[in-house]
Amino acid sequence: MIDSAAASAPASRSDPRRYHEMLDGEGRIRPQWQSLARELARATPAQMRQRMELVTRTIRENGVSYNVYADPKGEDRPWDLDLLPNPIGAEEWQRIATGVMQRADLLNRVLADLYGPRELLREGLLPAELIYGHNNYLWPCEGLRPPGDVHLHLYAADLCRAVDGTWWLMADRTQAPSGAGYALENRAILSQAFPDLLHELPVRGLAGFFSAHLEAVQSLAPVDPGESVLSVLLTPGRFNETYFEHVYLARQLGVPLVEGQDLTVRGGTVFLKTLHGLRRVHAILRRVDDDFCDPLELRGDSRLGVPGLVDAVRAGRVLVTNALGTGVLESPGLIGFLPAVSQRLLGQPLLLPSVATWWCGEPAVCASALAQLDRLVLKPAFPSQRLEPVFGHTLGAAQLAELRARISVRPSAYVAQEVLQLSQAPTWRRDAGRLQFPQRAIGMRVYACWTPQGYRVMPGGLTRVAGQAGADVISMQRGGGSKDTWVLGGAGDAVAASATRPRIGRAGLVRADALLTSRTGENLF
Repeated sequence: MIDSAAASAPASRSDPRRYHEMLDGEGRIRPQWQSLARELARATPAQMRQRMELVTRTIRENGVSYNVYADPKGEDRPWDLDLLPNPIGAEEWQRIATGVMQRADLLNRVLADLYGPRELLREGLLPAELIYGHNNYLWPCEGLRPPGDVHLHLYAADLCRAVDGTWWLMADRTQAPSGAGYALENRAILSQAFPDLLHELPVRGLAGFFSAHLEAVQSLAPVDPGESVLSVLLTPGRFNETYFEHVYLARQLGVPLVEGQDLTVRGGTVFLKTLHGLRRVHAILRRVDDDFCDPLELRGDSRLGVPGLVDAVRAGRVLVTNALGTGVLESPGLIGFLPAVSQRLLGQPLLLPSVATWWCGEPAVCASALAQLDRLVLKPAFPSQRLEPVFGHTLGAAQLAELRARISVRPSAYVAQEVLQLSQAPTWRRDAGRLQFPQRAIGMRVYACWTPQGYRVMPGGLTRVAGQAGADVISMQRGGGSKDTWVLGGAGDAVAASATRPRIGRAGLVRADALLTSRTGENLF
């Protein structure tokens, strides 16, 4: 069976600009894939069909979904999980994790400076226009110092592999990084499809990362004498694209899932409205965008946030993760400035290379980008812009001229990046009864959480798969799928089934706590 996969992959590797995750340049199976390849070779077609059916059935039964906006069929679209995982060796993963931890620490320091002394702006290491022009730079949060001076409690890095096998950073996710819950659910599902193989390799477990994240958040939460910490997960609601993940994480972490209307601020303190009265909230794990969190001080038309939340944060009465205003660092225009910032704040170069990026707000840089626009991809510098990525090599001469003219009118609104040929990996498909292994471009989202001992990286991540062959963009909103990321060997959490899916007993079936929200109670009637 694996011979079929190996035979189909070299044909798609005729383009030397792409790295193949499973096969090297000579067509040999890479070391991290060999154990999996042997398992696939031993399995009969009936066994593999049963595994695929198990994955499909489990996704349906668990209600794993991802909503696609502006698609009449997109609401509650079933999650797409490939049967073939993405294995990564222990040594390679250690290099990735070290780079991600360093970057998370750096970005946390940058946020402390931007909302504090602003030395990076005065020294010219960061452009003021790129910071103050960003709608997620929150002026009401200037001077606020979160507990422990931790702004970035959860961070995610979007990585892609270049043709030489090096992982490159494509984007930073600092506001409310999504996908970690899907990664955990992917592991729970594939642990049923390959229960023995995960132990034989072995594959590092994921559950310890989530418990460490919650414990770290609770250790920072402001608590009055005699109180126990109450943490909640704040969701925009069921129409959000990743609402399943919000429900799933709330269950895994053991915290109430709430919407903005479930919370109220009184006297600078946040309370949860329950059937048994008001309960003080000490920590909010938010999945609501920065400017939507407080309609009083941030965005007046927001119906998703909590009126007075900024005032409660200012009073030091509640911890919000990530801290309000962290979304300012998600501008791709900042990527090119961070190497110099790292030398300034950490005294060391960045370990994780990033894709070449030009912010067009600098005249000399803009001129260089315009001269080679046909080889670059153009992106918006700010999230408020309605601009999809534009690949220069897909445009004709007239379209390129028009694009250059648009950039010249407002250059600071645009970012140009080098086009990275994404690596590809085999996927499992059965079309018309015939087994196929089509090659698809992949990228990987890696997560890090703050702990008192420093940042900790999840030993795995969310591998995202392009929806079509030859795609230049990997996006769930464009029909993309996912793979489970297997970090092989090395020290780490045990990969026990109980680590990814807790047992449910009588206490889990009979609701006896006092945290049932009044909104939920009203909906019962």
